[in-house]
Amino acid sequence: MSALDALRRPEYTGENRCLPCTVVNAVAVVLASLVTAPVSGPAALVVLLGGAALIAVRGYVVPGTPAFAPRLVRALGLAPYFDHLGSGATDERPDRASDDLAGEGHPAGGDPADLLGAMLDAGVLREGDDGDLFLADAFADAWTDEMAALRGLDVDALAAETAAVVPFDATGAPRFDGVSVEGEGRAVWLRPVHAVADVAAVRAMAGVGVPESLRAPAASPLRLFLPECPACGGPLVETTVTDGCCGGTMNPSETPTRRAVACDDCGTTVRDLGAVGVDEERPGN
Repeated sequence: MSALDALRRPEYTGENRCLPCTVVNAVAVVLASLVTAPVSGPAALVVLLGGAALIAVRGYVVPGTPAFAPRLVRALGLAPYFDHLGSGATDERPDRASDDLAGEGHPAGGDPADLLGAMLDAGVLREGDDGDLFLADAFADAWTDEMAALRGLDVDALAAETAAVVPFDATGAPRFDGVSVEGEGRAVWLRPVHAVADVAAVRAMAGVGVPESLRAPAASPLRLFLPECPACGGPLVETTVTDGCCGGTMNPSETPTRRAVACDDCGTTVRDLGAVGVDEERPGN
């Protein structure tokens, strides 16, 4: 592997490039070059060209870029010029942390204990001898069958199926690399992998008699018990994954990582488990 290959970060460049991060880094490189110019013209040129090259092959230069660049762009009022940040209006990119079938502000079926009780009564979950909860075998089979039927759909069809199970009248469409359903002044955005998992879970719950009002609120919590990868049917494992935005948190050689549950076959992330701490092992260590 050449030195250039070692520097490359294709996951942060090309179509994966974060535009606000790139702009902030470009401005920083230009400013550093201007500061250096009165001292040494050749050194300023090296700073300018070297910084530009790093941005081109890595996607970033300034450490900590992911933490501050998007917020800085918004604070400067430049968000409307970056489509993936949105402008604060109704067409803003949904918050991916709220990737929930029932949608923000939904009535979550009352007390969580009542929701859990309904899952146990319907045979969705079972309780082990030590009090731990497990997915019931029959429900796991039904959920798996429903996911298999959904994963072959194109995104338009998946959006329509998602709109059919949300707890309000809605229409669905592909949006922001996911599935968006809107209606009655409410909106839900889901990653495709979660749309498959949640729609399948609702269908499987309907088959075992879970009350309709509880199905959508239960779908997201049930992801804790997913029997297989919704995207391909592969096995799920705990692993570490790189963040989608460019840059490290401490130095340019560092890549931000998160603990996650992901598919061992296709690599699709199903559930985040939190950021890897500075003292924890990172991939390749």
